[in-house]
Amino acid sequence: MMLNTSWKNDWSLLKDSFQQDCQFHSNHFKYCLAHPNEVQTTVLEDIIRLGQNSLMWKEENYRLNTVNVDEYRKKIPIKRYADFIPYIEREIDAKGGVLSCSPVMRWLKTSGTTGSAKKVPYTQHWMNHYRVPAIKAMWSTYMHHCPEMLSDPYAVLDMQTVLEEPSEFIKGLAYQSISNRYPRLDKNDWTPPWLNAPWFVSGMPGSHEERMYHRLRFLIGKPLHFISTINPSTLISMWDILLSQQERLINDIHLGTLNGKKLFEPNATLAKQLTSILNTKNISFKDIWPSLSLFSCWVSASAKLYRPLLNKILPGVTQIPFMTCGTEGVVTIPVDESLTSQPLAINQAFYEFVPAEVDMSDVLNPAQSTNTLLFNQLETGKEYHLIMSQANGLYRLATGDIFRVEGFEGNVPRLNFIRRDGIFHSFTGEKLTEDQVTEAISTFSQQNNIDLGLYMCGPKWAHIPRYVLMLETPSDLSVSNDEIAEKIDGCLQKVNIEYASNSTLAIIQYT
Repeated sequence: MMLNTSWKNDWSLLKDSFQQDCQFHSNHFKYCLAHPNEVQTTVLEDIIRLGQNSLMWKEENYRLNTVNVDEYRKKIPIKRYADFIPYIEREIDAKGGVLSCSPVMRWLKTSGTTGSAKKVPYTQHWMNHYRVPAIKAMWSTYMHHCPEMLSDPYAVLDMQTVLEEPSEFIKGLAYQSISNRYPRLDKNDWTPPWLNAPWFVSGMPGSHEERMYHRLRFLIGKPLHFISTINPSTLISMWDILLSQQERLINDIHLGTLNGKKLFEPNATLAKQLTSILNTKNISFKDIWPSLSLFSCWVSASAKLYRPLLNKILPGVTQIPFMTCGTEGVVTIPVDESLTSQPLAINQAFYEFVPAEVDMSDVLNPAQSTNTLLFNQLETGKEYHLIMSQANGLYRLATGDIFRVEGFEGNVPRLNFIRRDGIFHSFTGEKLTEDQVTEAISTFSQQNNIDLGLYMCGPKWAHIPRYVLMLETPSDLSVSNDEIAEKIDGCLQKVNIEYASNSTLAIIQYT
């Protein structure tokens, strides 16, 4: 039985409206960037309108005389996610009306940095007016940099979205990750032209390796122009699976099969070409897909350590960032190719900031008064805690994320995610953070022209305590562990002056 190709007709019917819709939301986002004060007021008005008749606002006595930024910040306390849990548990039964006056369509599952899995309400209003428009604005940027992505049904490999049957439910509503967009909730939900493509549909294999193999099987030999994913590790995994499954892949192409079923026309020529490519040294995805011109993924914080390897497997392919976001909300939307910052998603939430040097426990203490900063009060080069109010009922949520302002898009700050708040270690006051270790490793790598991979770093207690760094290095590296440790230790001393006088680094080298 040959593969049904009716999905190509769906692609043809959807592609023009998809492009137009994405362009509309991109234009709207650009308008918002040009009128940020007006937009932040509009967003806050929308949030208050949705919340003022909710049970939470009534029980907490959140009475606002006017829709005013200062009054909102005065009357509504800053909270952590844990503070919302009692209302979230009630919202599970009510399915709307407890946190905000919009129906809850599903529950989003995220574990965050620590603790048990969170439950973030995914409301109809939030989906239609915030989350989906943000994705469409981002994809318009992608299309601007790669117009060929709508030239052919096989031109896009979208791995930032999955369609999987939900495996968990809470009182009848699906409980799943934000990247899983199955089932489609209404006509405004995310509907790309490749929605019914055989490597994208909900019937894909459940295991990661088999899912990735299916993608490769369908797209090898096709004019692929753009690959999109969230985490760069997905691209690395795709490369590893291509190499480890190459014999199976070549055989399937030769026979026209997939898992023993004949779904394609046998293609001995393509199988021979692929064999020749895979037997060549130093190959890349460009050898597999010469048409490939753009890919997207996260590039901030420790994700930037993937860049050397990504450059090897995607040489000459332009990289563009995925939006900075979490399950709780979108923070930046890409408008260009910059890997260091993108503009605050000014129409996605009402944003407040607190200087990073301020202890958030003081900010969250109701007995103390903390004046938050608005987007137009930030300074280039400084770092800030993010507090945001979302139209799904999470008001003045202290996200735990810290961003650095790298510049401005008009009057809107361009942000770079730096680290999670509170993720550090301190033997004697050095407060060593993940981004400081990442910066030291990156500096060492650049200074010595060595491509390094990922790392793990942790404290080791002893009479003289130290940090132990487990580091991925090239197999042919001639530098000793002691030399690497000494040089990275020196780089770390420059980014953390307290570390310079109090701690030392040891390295366990991995190849």
